Amino acid sequence: MPNLRNLSLSKNIDKRQTMNNSQRVIYNTIFLYANMIVNIFVQLFAIRLTLNALGETDYGIFNILAGLVTLFSFMNAAMAAASQRFLSYEIGKKGNVKEIFYISLILHLAIGFIVVILLETGGIYYVENILIAPAERISTAKIVLHCIIASTFVNIITVPYEAAINANENMGAIVSINILESLMKLAIAIYIGYTSMDRLFIYGLLTMATIIIILIIKRIYCLRHYEEAHFKWHKVKDLAKMKEMASFAAWNFIGAGCSVARFQGTAMILNYFFGIITNAAYGVAQHVNGLITFLAATILRSIRPQIVKSAGAQDYSRMHRLSATTCKITSLMVALVSVPIFVEMPFLLHIWLGAGATAECAIFCRCFLVIVFINQLTAGLNITVESVGKIRMMQTILGSMHIIALPAGFICFSLNLPAISIMLCIIAEEVLGLFVRTIIAHKLTNINMKIVLLKNALPCFLIALGALLTCTFISKNIENEWLDALTITLFSTLFICS
Repeated sequence: MPNLRNLSLSKNIDKRQTMNNSQRVIYNTIFLYANMIVNIFVQLFAIRLTLNALGETDYGIFNILAGLVTLFSFMNAAMAAASQRFLSYEIGKKGNVKEIFYISLILHLAIGFIVVILLETGGIYYVENILIAPAERISTAKIVLHCIIASTFVNIITVPYEAAINANENMGAIVSINILESLMKLAIAIYIGYTSMDRLFIYGLLTMATIIIILIIKRIYCLRHYEEAHFKWHKVKDLAKMKEMASFAAWNFIGAGCSVARFQGTAMILNYFFGIITNAAYGVAQHVNGLITFLAATILRSIRPQIVKSAGAQDYSRMHRLSATTCKITSLMVALVSVPIFVEMPFLLHIWLGAGATAECAIFCRCFLVIVFINQLTAGLNITVESVGKIRMMQTILGSMHIIALPAGFICFSLNLPAISIMLCIIAEEVLGLFVRTIIAHKLTNINMKIVLLKNALPCFLIALGALLTCTFISKNIENEWLDALTITLFSTLFICS
């Protein structure tokens, strides 16, 4: 009898824990969605105010200098993924979380110093010898460059603290801090519109101050809530773990770099064959791609810690179940937003860009929607592979496939095919990648391929396709554009959610 009582108690605890985990994922998703909505609207408004306050010349200078920094953002993103993965894994297996946090901080400090040296050296050379700007703005541009570099260093060393908050699934804190940061940037945009001082200088200085304040807030929060944030500086004892984390980040960096090279390389090839007008249309489409990708990343962010913790606890059946569910949820949520945008793309672009909305721009945007949707059909598999720490094969093979899309597009253009042909090459590569990712995930984690492809990917694809075809038919029979957009949105939502 005692054994039966203990068994029953254990099952009740497991059930309660599962319910708590499910509720946490739901709450975190709601928090992150609120964060996404607020940030998008605040940033759109802030960008408009900043452009009006700085003017095209100063705004262009700031964005060019900030663009130099983005070259290193993928290294930072790769390390961020490594930090969160190892923290979540260690929490799941109840290991030495404090040492993992400390190693992560040491690695980020090292990366930060390397990036500062590279940016200070290359950035000053760029400003003095390459940057095309009025001569009287060069000295200010140098000061702003230093502010941006300092901001980059602070952002890099902030990553371990944000990773700790993510790994502990305190998304409410992340959302609150992110909204505060957005509001501070909005306040800066409003302030520079009224100041009589050099607006570009003030903008760079206040932006740097904002990032420093956010670091302080995240550090204080971690010190108050997480034991791992309390440490003493010491020589790293577990060099093998440091090497493992650095290796994980390096392979992530290769995968992310190939993905970026695919889209940036596409822009260069389009510019070479078709000129700046086609490039501008592609640039607008990349903004749409960024928005939809941000939506998908928001969903993944709330579920990722649970998958990694399951791997850490060696609960692989739960890890597989969460991974398959993630594929289904993210792809359907992306479809929920993408279907009405796809159908109403010309109308939406006309509202946003006015006369600048071209047919070619609409085609590029629609292609990006398809690309993101296909990618999300197996998005949960990436997290599963990351969870077990065996990412080399995934990053190498899929990264190589991303690069292959570029010569394929170049060949298409050499044969006088239209600009859309390179996007079709990328779509074909994503479809192939869907099957390759599934095979690799099965090989490395033993996840059931039948469940992933036939019970998740195929039904989600058919639902999205059915909604798209039906909405397209309805759209052709409604003349009023605003009524058409509203009807399509409501119908596609009902179709996909049902």
